[in-house]
This record gives sequence, structure tokens and C-alpha cells, in this order.
Amino acid sequence: MMHERELIYDAKGQLHRADKKYKRGDKGAKQTMIHDRELVYDAKGAIHRTDVEKKDKSSMSKHWYRNA
Repeated sequence: MMHERELIYDAKGQLHRADKKYKRGDKGAKQTMIHDRELVYDAKGAIHRTDVEKKDKSSMSKHWYRNA
């Protein structure tokens, strides 16, 4: 999960730099900005799925002995 958080941090930095370039007039930076937003979205989704998985496993193990 730490890897995904690092990806978000890096992608946000790249997004910020691409935004600065785009505002200065580099129109090619727009595609970079779109790609970086997708990276952030994907990494956040991966973190969410990991958290949900952990929660599901812990709730199953908590109640396992009651159902057996």
C-alpha cells in the first residue's frame, strides 16, 4: 500500500509541473496532465480496494468462531 501512496505523491508532483508548463504556453503538457490524473485515480482506487479487502478479512475472522 505504501507503493500506491508514493505513486500518488509522484503523480501529483508531475501534474503540478505539467500544469505550470501548460499555463506558460506548452500545449503538449495537457496530455501529460491527463495521464497524471489517471495515475492518481488508479492509485487511489488500488488503496481503496486494499483497505476494503483488509476490512472484509478482519470482519470474517472476528465472527468465524460464532458461525462454526
